[in-house]
Amino acid sequence: MAKIQKKGKKGAAATYITRQQALKKLQISLADFRRLCILKGIYPRQPKNHKKANKGSSAPATFYYVKDIQYLMHEPLLDKFRQYKTFARKLNKVLHKGDYSTAKSLEENHRPVYTLDHIVKERYPTFVDALRDLDDAISMLFLFSKMPADNKIKSRVVHDCQRLIAEFQAYVMKSRSLRKVFFSIKGIYYQAEIKGQTITWIVPYQFSQSTPTDVDFRVMLTFLEFYITLMGFVNFRLYNELNISYPPKLEASSGSIQLDNVPASLKQADDEEAAGADATTTLDEFKTVGSNANEEEEENEDAGAATLRQIQEHSQEVSSLRNLFSKCVFFLSRETPRYALEFMITSCGGQVSWDETVGANPPYPESDERITHHICDRPTVNNRVLSRAYIQPQWVADCINRRKLVRPSLYEPGKELPPHLSPFVEVKEGDYVPDDIEDDTAEQGTEEKENAAATNEATKNEDEIYEEELKAEAEGVTFSEYKGDGDDEKKKKKSAGKKRSATEIDEDAEQKEMAMGMMSIKQKKLYKIMKATNQRKADETAKLERKKRALKKSKN
Repeated sequence: MAKIQKKGKKGAAATYITRQQALKKLQISLADFRRLCILKGIYPRQPKNHKKANKGSSAPATFYYVKDIQYLMHEPLLDKFRQYKTFARKLNKVLHKGDYSTAKSLEENHRPVYTLDHIVKERYPTFVDALRDLDDAISMLFLFSKMPADNKIKSRVVHDCQRLIAEFQAYVMKSRSLRKVFFSIKGIYYQAEIKGQTITWIVPYQFSQSTPTDVDFRVMLTFLEFYITLMGFVNFRLYNELNISYPPKLEASSGSIQLDNVPASLKQADDEEAAGADATTTLDEFKTVGSNANEEEEENEDAGAATLRQIQEHSQEVSSLRNLFSKCVFFLSRETPRYALEFMITSCGGQVSWDETVGANPPYPESDERITHHICDRPTVNNRVLSRAYIQPQWVADCINRRKLVRPSLYEPGKELPPHLSPFVEVKEGDYVPDDIEDDTAEQGTEEKENAAATNEATKNEDEIYEEELKAEAEGVTFSEYKGDGDDEKKKKKSAGKKRSATEIDEDAEQKEMAMGMMSIKQKKLYKIMKATNQRKADETAKLERKKRALKKSKN
């Protein structure tokens, strides 16, 4: 006789556990449980059958994997949380008695201290894993670096965030790893490529921030605590690979970065990277791609040659981007976003200075004759220098995204700027793509060339027709007969073309009907939905194209 299986010992009931059961098993409070789950990277799960997972009950509940809760039972932080609860109880007891000297001694000597180093090593076994998951960490650090310090956000936390992002930006500038920039309403989006991994983050604008009241800062600060530890590990590894002592000596005032006391090893590494950028391939960035190319080359030489060409083109683009502003000397007016422009220009090999009212110790004054580009954000500029190009800040971002120097005349102060398109959007077939000013001028040039070619062809056709008429007149053919034959031939050609197009249309319709007949009901519904969405996108694209043509006509 088979063994009787007890209820709740197998299947979904044994795989999932409710949050209340987890709290009872771990013997901690709900706040500590949430904090521990955030630090360890454990999140609620949604079972397929809610009733089976809850052992027959249909009451609402939050579920976790049983294995995750068992994993938390061996966490050293649990003991630290219990020690802190005991410490808080003792401290409150002493404070209620009014013994402040004992409370101060208790705070300094007996407060439990813990670190998150072991959690970072558990969640990210390799350095590449940490880089791959760095987007949210950098965005969170930039957000809290702009927040005001109050009773919710301590000044020490804000200072740590500013220090870590200053160190990371210094590495990006020195390694010239910046790839894309986009000015949006939320802030400035950046994308860098470090060790073959693309890292994208957002930086808020330099405005005064207020602490919102509808945000649970306990959860946010728990994430921030883990991200600060993670960012410290990443910065240490990045600087260690460049043979620089960490933390570096940086002079940061109000979030700005001044790399005055840079070690000689950093300068030497920077020179080596700048020299190596001129090569067609780099081992660090294309190691995996090169190995894949070698394997494909053994199987198929044509595919290997194609991948090699792609690698060379990509490496050439990266090397040109690293030295994009190497021959440019910039000066920033006081109304421009100095911190963002300094980061972008320096990351592409340019020299930059600023007004004395914006920051202390500018590298060179406004009257320096070496300045080639003056960035300002005013409608008009007085006392212009003829040897400089006066541009708006968008010019820098557009040059980085296009990986070439755009014409400065399109970005002069007071002019209507060209569309600032997002470099992170992948254009699909049928999508509407707005035209840049350069594209418009190119289109106008091509239209003029096409019109000229059309006029030349028309004149040639007229000459040929005139010669044919002269030949027909010499042969004794009347003008009406000559014209009638031509019209009949044209009509015959048109009718034949119509017949061919009609037969092709009928064949396509028959093939579609046959394909529809072979489909199931579910596939037919999906096909209709796809057709409806494609038609809707096509209508929206056509509407935008009509608007664009109307704007062009109004401008002309």
